[in-house]
Amino acid sequence: MIFRPLYLEPVAAASYLIGCIAKGEAAIIDPGLPAEQYVTLAAEKGLRITAVFETHMHADYYSTGRAIQALTGATIYAPRIADVRYAHEPIDDGTQVHIGNIVIRALHTPGHTPEHMAYVVSDTPRATNPWFVCTGDSLFVGDVGRVDLVSLAGTGTDVQYASMQKLLALPDYVEVFPGHFGGSACGGRAMSGKVSSTIGFERRFNWALQAPDEPTFSAWLSQDVREVVDSILIHRNTNRGELPLPAGYYGAHTAAASIAQIRAAQAAGAALIDVRSTAAFHTGFLAGAISIPYSVDLMLARLTGLVARNRPLVIYADTLVTAEAAMHLAMQAGYVVNALSNVAVAGEGQALPVITIDTLHTNAQSGAVILDVREPFEHAKGTIPNAHLVPLLELATTALPTAPLVLVCESGQRATVAASYLIQSGKTIAGVVYPGGMSDYLAAYPLVHA
Repeated sequence: MIFRPLYLEPVAAASYLIGCIAKGEAAIIDPGLPAEQYVTLAAEKGLRITAVFETHMHADYYSTGRAIQALTGATIYAPRIADVRYAHEPIDDGTQVHIGNIVIRALHTPGHTPEHMAYVVSDTPRATNPWFVCTGDSLFVGDVGRVDLVSLAGTGTDVQYASMQKLLALPDYVEVFPGHFGGSACGGRAMSGKVSSTIGFERRFNWALQAPDEPTFSAWLSQDVREVVDSILIHRNTNRGELPLPAGYYGAHTAAASIAQIRAAQAAGAALIDVRSTAAFHTGFLAGAISIPYSVDLMLARLTGLVARNRPLVIYADTLVTAEAAMHLAMQAGYVVNALSNVAVAGEGQALPVITIDTLHTNAQSGAVILDVREPFEHAKGTIPNAHLVPLLELATTALPTAPLVLVCESGQRATVAASYLIQSGKTIAGVVYPGGMSDYLAAYPLVHA
């Protein structure tokens, strides 16, 4: 699992990216930052956003869920009783949604708003038990959500008390990640600037949760009167889809080049750089594409190591946002980018010859030419006898055998990059180990010498 909090500091709001590495899928909870920021963060981690979850209709900022949906095709999950008026999947108490191997379960926690949902998250490869809960504006660190922001049935101190009991039924070890932190107008004055806690800690030290019963809870909360938020209904009704979105909400992005335009650019000498994840590349790629997954840390080193800076580029990605981010990185290194695209590769897709660790061993035993593209420091783990040890970024300056090549690295990513590059250099690729690599090989075949 990948879990990343993101903060909208002006309103002390938190949103969350939850991703399953194994399946390459991600969800966003309560997005408020520019949609592009979530999309590029997901791409950086090799993930594709497939879902957006709203805990409730926010009263202090515009949700960017619909902008994420427009860029990625993600499904928006929103509480059924919110009466949302745009394309979404309604959810109820107990609804479970799978994001790869991750299970997100809706827990109806009204009080702050009638529709409010918390989301209980389990990482099933580790345990089916809940790991953490995104509590939105119901339970905060040190306080609870205000019940006086909207005057609707399903709000109030009595309803909020019942919701707190539902959250307190979770095990003490469950982590708490709220929708706001200290400085927000959506909770009481005791909200902490700390951005996370646990059910057990809040059970013991959250002042509001020390109330022995609902009347006491209601009396305590009624004493903590906070200022009115003027834009409550504007934001809330916009987020429901009842009011129009603000101007410029969706942003402006470069038009996607067609397959014909990509082919024309390639014919004129441009290199086609596919910045999708390795997993996505293996689902099919355009002929001539070199796989260099988008990464702030790694992409430029691989690009400059494999493609001459005076060669124009066409960048292909899952989304135009990721293509634009990759373009800006490439331009920093002096490349000229002629086109961006995210058009479907259906009917145009090529494939690399993927092989398993066992097939790699069979090839090694039969004398096939093995090309190990790991770095020298990784060779201490072990190498295949007679394998050619050439780091990825030295491929452009190293003479390689003319025979068909079988490629391996540590995880399969660099082997995929190398294979896609070498095909463009006229080499024949007999096999690419993916997923997996030398650590897996050495575990299966321990007689390999270091």
